[in-house]
Amino acid sequence: MPRIELIPEVFYAAGDPIHWEIDNLPSKNIITRQNLINLALDDVIEEMRDAIGTSGSVANRLNQSLEPDGTLKDTAVDAALHDIDNHTDGTAYVRMTIAQSAKVDLIADEATDLALRVNSDGSSLLVFDTGTLKIEPSSTVTPSIEAPDILKFNMTFPVSAAHEHNYGKTPVHVNLVTPDFINYKVNSVASEYVDKTLRVVINGVRIFEDDDVYVPGALVDDPWTLLQFDTDSTSGTFELSAAITDDDIIKVDYDISLV
Repeated sequence: MPRIELIPEVFYAAGDPIHWEIDNLPSKNIITRQNLINLALDDVIEEMRDAIGTSGSVANRLNQSLEPDGTLKDTAVDAALHDIDNHTDGTAYVRMTIAQSAKVDLIADEATDLALRVNSDGSSLLVFDTGTLKIEPSSTVTPSIEAPDILKFNMTFPVSAAHEHNYGKTPVHVNLVTPDFINYKVNSVASEYVDKTLRVVINGVRIFEDDDVYVPGALVDDPWTLLQFDTDSTSGTFELSAAITDDDIIKVDYDISLV
């Protein structure tokens, strides 16, 4: 509110001339002071209206949260979802939203289930519903734990993987008396070889188990033959899909386990 008392009043004094302008000075001064008061009051009214909000009055807003002595109402604290000591129930707990509480309800009491997936397609999904998940060593991997939370896997070369490579060997007919040029042993004693390690090459062309390959004859004028082979690693033998000739050169590579 402006200091209207600082505006000087005008009073008649001895010897003042009598004139209409001078006669009106007191009235004009009073009107000026009233205008200043009205402007100040308008500012106050505007601020009070802004403070009302939607509650009807400033008093209604204050009464929502304050006691008459200015202290905070306990009901106002509860409505604001504050916690622990300021609650009227006096219970020390953390309040949750309805959505958070619903998630907690989905957890079973004393839940211990653990799902472990060891590959991306989910074909090796193991579910543990009780007890302890055990990680045990294999012939090639040994697990170890380093404090506080590091699990390591140490790789080793297994004894069972020890094997001998054989390259460019000439196979032997299964029937040496009447060879059919189809059935062969990898060597004279038909040694058992490691499965999937047999490679067969005829006249410089490698043939396969799962696909036919045209193989040239030993001589320039000989026809090409469509060949593949089947294996029996346990018996140390293999079988061609068609007979070759005595002039054809056949070589094999294979691995023999040393264990």
